[in-house]
Amino acid sequence: MQSSVTMPSCSSASSPGGWKARTPRLCGSPHSCVSPARLRPTNAVAGVGVQVPSPTTSPSVGPTGRGGTPSTSYSGRATSPSTRPTNAPLQTLVRAAKEARVMSAAPAEFSEVSSRLAAAQSWPGLQMLALQYQGRLDQQSVVAVMRRATQLARASSTATAPSAQEQYACARFLECVAMSCASLIPGMGPSTVAAVLGTLGALADSGLVPLRQVPNVVVTLVQALILASLPQLHIYSGSQLAYVLRGCALLSPSGLPEVWLDEWQSVTTGEVLSEMPPDALAALMASLQALYSTQNWMPQDRWLGDLLKAVERQLGSYDGEGLRHLAVALAGLEVRPNNGWFGAFRRAFDERVAAAEMAPHDVAGVLYALTKLEVAFA
Repeated sequence: MQSSVTMPSCSSASSPGGWKARTPRLCGSPHSCVSPARLRPTNAVAGVGVQVPSPTTSPSVGPTGRGGTPSTSYSGRATSPSTRPTNAPLQTLVRAAKEARVMSAAPAEFSEVSSRLAAAQSWPGLQMLALQYQGRLDQQSVVAVMRRATQLARASSTATAPSAQEQYACARFLECVAMSCASLIPGMGPSTVAAVLGTLGALADSGLVPLRQVPNVVVTLVQALILASLPQLHIYSGSQLAYVLRGCALLSPSGLPEVWLDEWQSVTTGEVLSEMPPDALAALMASLQALYSTQNWMPQDRWLGDLLKAVERQLGSYDGEGLRHLAVALAGLEVRPNNGWFGAFRRAFDERVAAAEMAPHDVAGVLYALTKLEVAFA
């Protein structure tokens, strides 16, 4: 039996791309609606202590050839701007490490750290390892430690929800990592910054680091890495851009600096979005939902349209849980794609249901989200 998608006609404002705007307004026809008004973030610099560089209209084009609409916040080039951001969070992190008597020492041998990581099969074990090597990890070891944390998070996500003991051990583990990173951040390369932020996002997404329970020193670490990543964004890969944004968005209770968000959006072009795998696109949707909830921030209309097109092309690769997360994110953003997009979503949904690949709570979550978006599957 053929199915169709039913949506109210012109009940809310629509963007030129056909998706529903957040703020309803009267319109005479589906073609007469103007672009939705953009809400200004209430905390532009988000308490990060950033000294904003002088505005520039230079397009953000890096060695990879990426670049989109001109960034009005930061040049995005490898050369430093005349006015450099003051990384106040890093200074706070360094002071915290000194107060905790974490002294920089000769880095431990990577082979030694690797062998110990292989034996760390639980969060208490990883916490103890991070404590023992606190202040003795170089960049390569930090990346290996964070990679092991990601593996533990994936193992936890396939079982039951994280226990309070696991959340506690994870929080203490991240505090130790933050202390070790204090002396490394000034010289951190793009791959290390992306690995740390990406892992932090994965831990938060798995429920191991609830937003309201993030240790203060970890929030400071994220803020310091946000500013450290600003001149590096133009050389990140598409997946790195997605996972870095998730780490920043899910672990920044006060929001992100607008200068950073502007630069991130300018380098994450439609071409970059089209090459992202489903997991990276899912990370972007979760990040946008968090940013909208935290600081009322949404990307430009055209960029959001490019994201929805990229997601539509990948819908066949989404599993049942992924479809639920996608629908819930759209409902949280108050963004309703057009009928063609939802037709592709419905086909992916029907295939998963017919193959018994959707759990009951995934089906219920999708239907509830679509109800909030005023979309009915007839």
